[in-house]
Amino acid sequence: MKLKKMILILLPIIAVIFLFMTGQKEEPFIRILTAKDQHVAESNFIYNHPDAILFPAVVRSSGQKPVETSYKGIELSKLFSSLDIELSNIEKVTFNAADGYRVILSIEELKEPGNTYLTFERNGAHLKSKKQGGSGPFQLVIRRDPFSQRWIKHVDEIILE
Repeated sequence: MKLKKMILILLPIIAVIFLFMTGQKEEPFIRILTAKDQHVAESNFIYNHPDAILFPAVVRSSGQKPVETSYKGIELSKLFSSLDIELSNIEKVTFNAADGYRVILSIEELKEPGNTYLTFERNGAHLKSKKQGGSGPFQLVIRRDPFSQRWIKHVDEIILE
């Protein structure tokens, strides 16, 4: 009898905890790997970064006219600097996406001022995740890529080698 009462009391509590846990939205983050360390840049750090700027970029998709777009993001060299990641011994940077897509940049291309950005907003709205039908939560934008061919959506990992 005591066991039945205990189960009747605990079952609703467990159900509420389960619903609360599964209803929590997971905050996006980027994992940054170097030969020595692993860093995690959480969304609040990225969204509120003092070096985040608005900038124009032209989106070119195959079969469609180019579209002038406004992005908000952080120049990658400044993001790495703010995380105390040293770039002096790095030769290439690999960007991996949640959908398996991968882009590799030389360190020279990454260090070129005003060229490579980790973006999180487009036209004033946060980038939606792949599950939500978006191109985020983070997207690599290479401003000097004339055809937007190496831009990468759904970035979730950056490897510095």
